[in-house]
Amino acid sequence: MENFPTNPSTLNAATILIADDEPHIRHLVGNKLKREGYHVLIASNGQDCLGLAKEHKPSLIVTDYQMPLLSGYDMSLQLAQDPETAGIPLILLTARGHKLTEEQLAATGIRILMDKPFSPSDLLTRVQGLLCGQAA
Repeated sequence: MENFPTNPSTLNAATILIADDEPHIRHLVGNKLKREGYHVLIASNGQDCLGLAKEHKPSLIVTDYQMPLLSGYDMSLQLAQDPETAGIPLILLTARGHKLTEEQLAATGIRILMDKPFSPSDLLTRVQGLLCGQAA
């Protein structure tokens, strides 16, 4: 687990938790969000993400679908079942075009599905939309 440091100008910024087993994705997304002033937490698997989410209650989670120990989808189900984390919105990244049914989405906090490869700028736009409460 990595934490990107918070600088004094972003102390009140939203916290975003990124979970992906691919180091280059964690680095790319983490740096993009950090440059925009967000406080960023990083997990390399679903189990660590679940623990960080319960501990820090981030404003948003960006997670990969396929990860070791616990998939992004299974992790989102567990978050949705905990009253303290049920309201956290998620963006689910997938490299294989996994599609979820409306019922599956309704059982989770997943608000957006994005296929890999993705545009970091598009991801940022979607993050900002979710944090502002706009439909994505």
